[in-house]
Amino acid sequence: MTSNSIWRYFDVWLATAVVMLTFFGVLMIRSAITGAPAFEGFAIRQSIFAAAGVVVMLVMASIDYRYFTSAHWFVYFGFIGLLGLVLVLGVANNSAQRWIPLGPIQLQPSEIGRTFLAVSFGQFLAIRQNQINDFRNTIVTIFYFAVPIGLIFIQPDLGMSILYVVMWFVIIVMAGLPLAHFIILSITGLIGLAIVVPFLEPYQLNRVTTFIDPASDPEQAFNVDQAVISVGSGGWFGKGYMQGTQSQLGFLRVQHTDFIFSMISEEMGFFFGAFIVLGLLLFILFRILRIAALSPDPAGRYICIGIAGSLFFQTFVNVGMNLRLVPVTGLTLPFVSYGGSSLVTLYLAIGVVQSVLMRHRKQEYG
Repeated sequence: MTSNSIWRYFDVWLATAVVMLTFFGVLMIRSAITGAPAFEGFAIRQSIFAAAGVVVMLVMASIDYRYFTSAHWFVYFGFIGLLGLVLVLGVANNSAQRWIPLGPIQLQPSEIGRTFLAVSFGQFLAIRQNQINDFRNTIVTIFYFAVPIGLIFIQPDLGMSILYVVMWFVIIVMAGLPLAHFIILSITGLIGLAIVVPFLEPYQLNRVTTFIDPASDPEQAFNVDQAVISVGSGGWFGKGYMQGTQSQLGFLRVQHTDFIFSMISEEMGFFFGAFIVLGLLLFILFRILRIAALSPDPAGRYICIGIAGSLFFQTFVNVGMNLRLVPVTGLTLPFVSYGGSSLVTLYLAIGVVQSVLMRHRKQEYG
């Protein structure tokens, strides 16, 4: 086998779906920022980041993911180090210190960490696979995730913290977590939730209370109300590109990031907007899970499952908060919402998944 032969396993369908979804997102970002001078150029910047993301995906696909799994402790502690740098060098934005300035761009380690932690934990769990029925092993995996989650929580970033919990849960369940362990951890998790709630930032608590009782903070509930109106008013076919009333007249806020799904639903409707976005995202998840099933390497399988789990959760929460089904958390819509570092790191994750697929044949494994 030559090194070039592995490219015949490159999942063109997955890559095409990701690029199509990104292109659709750029078009909708362009509509979302129309008439907002402060956001001028965001669509072009997103296009540049998309191009960079494609390059990152191809580069990561060309690198054997087993190089990273064999150095999983370096990957893990490197990620912890980046989160530590956020506390020292990070810049604050909207009461949250999550970004490290790198010249003209800002790096959000918690975004990159979704891939880093999936890689390191996948190998960590694969090595300890014969201990999956030992409760002490389950506790060890909790501490493994507790360190980065704690550093992310104090930034503060509640949405990303929960996403990491979901990633841990999805991977370890697929690895064969015993039911008894699940029951014990569920009870412990509820107790832990009660302990954590008093330490939430006031704005985080306000999001929860507003979700339960919108009348408690009409101003906070306003944008969610506008999001629901946007989705409903779009109907089956939408009002037309750049013709949305809630988004174009300024009733819907942050429509290029957190609430872009509502804007898409209003302007493009269900068939040409929501259905296309959710259909492409589901197709991407299907292709990733297919790769997980094909991989003979437990670490590769867990990496794909972790990445798929995080994408599903992020999509569910973002769409849910646009429909007032879950509290507002700040999680954006994958590949669609504006965000340079977020988009590039998503392509990074797809590149790792492609690397797993391209080396899934047993004769090429070793």
